Amino acid sequence: MLIGRLKTNLGKSAHGGQTLYDHLIGSAKVAHRVLTDYRFAPPDYPKHKRDQLLFSTFIHDIGKLDCRFQAMLVAARAKEPLPSKRVKHEASTLDFEQLLRESEDEIKTHLGHVLGYQFTEKIDIDDALAFALGHHGLFHLSFEARNGEVLRRVRRDTTVFGYGEQRRITLTDLLFDYHPLGGLVMIADLLASFCYEQRVEDSDDIIWRAKTFGELINLAVLEGIADKVEESIKRYDPRAYGLRDLLTLLAGGLA
Repeated sequence: MLIGRLKTNLGKSAHGGQTLYDHLIGSAKVAHRVLTDYRFAPPDYPKHKRDQLLFSTFIHDIGKLDCRFQAMLVAARAKEPLPSKRVKHEASTLDFEQLLRESEDEIKTHLGHVLGYQFTEKIDIDDALAFALGHHGLFHLSFEARNGEVLRRVRRDTTVFGYGEQRRITLTDLLFDYHPLGGLVMIADLLASFCYEQRVEDSDDIIWRAKTFGELINLAVLEGIADKVEESIKRYDPRAYGLRDLLTLLAGGLA
């Protein structure tokens, strides 16, 4: 269901285009390497958090299935003028919430087959959605009461509470809840993107040079990985993300 759609949609526009599936499985492979390496993941790091981080990494760009975002990537790949209507893919995440919920078992089975990883815990879909919304540091998940229902909404301004808001899950919440690996979705996405853009076979060389997760994040800053990925994003979205600054703050929190 979901896997098939990922394979028929774009994830990157450079070098003739990369499928969304290939980008997400590349990101999941980075996350898997980190989660199974005791330099980064403490031996007592809870299994349910390992399961959650790997799952969330694989679905972090689900919002790119938005047809408007696909149109942006297609135009960028063809080096044609971009559509007048542009969207941030993270903001489209909730459009695919039901598809994600229906695909939980399919994703677990598929990742188990590809990575040899065994999921044993129930996935918190709300946390997975919040990771997807926040992996570029721009959006968070808000729960708001409407006519007796609690609805999930995408919000950007953390200083303003939406009408009827009961609670929210922000990137800061995730960083605390999944410490010290709360930034894994972010760094896995960056490394997978960097390797594709720079035509590097895989990220092993970068990963093996770091002794801690904090050092891995610092490498992404000091070696310009964040800057190069942001430059590639500008092919289809010229608005700034500030990835270097976001990673610098994240690394500082782990120091």
